[in-house]
Amino acid sequence: MNKQKIIFIIIPLFILLLLLFIYFLLSINKKNPQKNPTLPFSPSPTLNKLQIQQQNIVLTPTLIPPAFTGAAIDPQISQEDIDMSTQKYLLRKTTPLKQGNFSIFFDYSLDKFNVILQEPKDVAQASFSAWLKNSYPALPEDRFIIK
Repeated sequence: MNKQKIIFIIIPLFILLLLLFIYFLLSINKKNPQKNPTLPFSPSPTLNKLQIQQQNIVLTPTLIPPAFTGAAIDPQISQEDIDMSTQKYLLRKTTPLKQGNFSIFFDYSLDKFNVILQEPKDVAQASFSAWLKNSYPALPEDRFIIK
């Protein structure tokens, strides 16, 4: 039994000494990194001179006009289109908008405004049409889905 206690003490001690030895070897390698060996002499550069005869050649490119690129040089956008897009942007920025008889939400997937009318629908429809003509006259009613 005494022999077993000695073995249980010696084996961990041996493993500990082995780990310390490995750690010591690794720390020495980190302190002295290997340097790249240098050549004892550097080769001298070689120089080859080629005799090239220079000729006076003038190159003139042939200009080919480009095909249609799809870009308009002077795009003409009507003032109606500018007003409509500006008013659409302003209304989209203020949505969701809730008025007394109707509510407006913008549906990005359809690129249209959803209008939800309150009861009675005919009064709300007239109120919405009057509001649209007064507030956003450039927006046509086909940009609105009335529910």
